[in-house]
Amino acid sequence: MCRSNNYPKGFYCSWHLPTPTYIPNSFNISVIHGTKEMVCEKDAVPKNRCHIRYLQLFSTVKYKVTLTVTNALGKNFTTLTFDEFAIVKPDPPESVVAKPVPNNPRRLEVSWQNPSSWPDPESFPLKFFLRYRPLILDQWQHVELSDGTSHTITDAYAGKEYIIQVAAKDNDIGTWSDWSVAVHATPWTEEPKHLTTEAQITETTSASTSSFMAPPTTKICDKGAMVGSGAVAVCWTAGLVMAAYSVLFIYYHHKEKQTELQLETLRIETPLDIPTML
Repeated sequence: MCRSNNYPKGFYCSWHLPTPTYIPNSFNISVIHGTKEMVCEKDAVPKNRCHIRYLQLFSTVKYKVTLTVTNALGKNFTTLTFDEFAIVKPDPPESVVAKPVPNNPRRLEVSWQNPSSWPDPESFPLKFFLRYRPLILDQWQHVELSDGTSHTITDAYAGKEYIIQVAAKDNDIGTWSDWSVAVHATPWTEEPKHLTTEAQITETTSASTSSFMAPPTTKICDKGAMVGSGAVAVCWTAGLVMAAYSVLFIYYHHKEKQTELQLETLRIETPLDIPTML
């Protein structure tokens, strides 16, 4: 398989055995463009891949890649022929982010970045393909974008979690990349408000105001109406006078009750039938 993920710099080819042989194997790859043989530089990791630099851009001449595998049992080879444009396939977009839009319960703002392996997005711009769906459904919705690295979803279901992915492609040639890593987001929802009825407000107010009720004859000192230390003295004096008046009231009221009780006792002990004189 050969692919160009960093067009127009070059392309790479990778290979693997369809079935394991359990014996040592050696691989040899040759790349021919027209009549010219090109060098395929093997990667240290992974070992089953090599890179080829383009010698000529926008060429209509096909590339021919031949892979030969050799082991103790013999050798075999396979050949692949392709056009330069056919193998252009970017890597997926990176840093995909989706977030809710404040005060918009049906919108999600999605942004991403060009793949870092794409060397010249100004000269070779990418277009993008966005897909999204709520987790409660299996059907995807799609949007193709010719430019830019952001998009606002305007038809999301309010309060439903969404899964979102993005793919990339050269504007003119090649095929779509694989899908990006999936991200999840939920549209904005209004915070619930604590409703308070008029009856609850009245009850709360009554409870707070009835916790202390002054006697009708008591005058509460209004500090706001007085100024200075003299005001404090007047306030305390008024309080002492009222306290003394209360003590005297309780004392005389108690004495009056005792007198009534003594009279009642005397009335009971006195005989009701007084003898008459003959």
